[in-house]
Amino acid sequence: MSSFNYRIYFTGKDDPRDGCIVMGEDQEPVFFEFETAFVPETSTTRTTICSDQHPVAAFDWDMNGAGLGLATVGDRVFPMEHLVIPGPGAKHPFSCSARRFQAANGRFYDWRRSANSGSYELYAAPNTPPIAVYSQFPQETPIGPSHGILEYNFVDALFLLEALLALNLNRWLDWND
Repeated sequence: MSSFNYRIYFTGKDDPRDGCIVMGEDQEPVFFEFETAFVPETSTTRTTICSDQHPVAAFDWDMNGAGLGLATVGDRVFPMEHLVIPGPGAKHPFSCSARRFQAANGRFYDWRRSANSGSYELYAAPNTPPIAVYSQFPQETPIGPSHGILEYNFVDALFLLEALLALNLNRWLDWND
């Protein structure tokens, strides 16, 4: 089992798209909030991800909010599918235990759903220990009630955001599988 230096908590609603609040501290405070709303002007559904009340990313959903559309992270815009690329050997594009994403640093990372369906592990390379683990379970924490926890060892704010976007998208896909 890997040992992790940092821990952030998932509070608010246990919904990876709406009302989910992620908070804690690594070398600095971490706070992200996922809010989803229908945007009448464009007839689309948008999930806005804010950090300290400032938008840092967004998901613009297709098919009245039920399908993957575009992701915006900073000034990058790309298909949401790029955050959940089927892992090697997957037979069905969005129903598999491993999905990868390419981070802004150019490297690929895999979120793998563990045997416990509420847990995921993040890998930087095959045959290596995970660099992060998400576990879903209700618990009392230093910041109040929580429904999940992410433990990790890296310190890179942009990569943490990308990992959280890919994780919550994986969770949403698995909820709707």
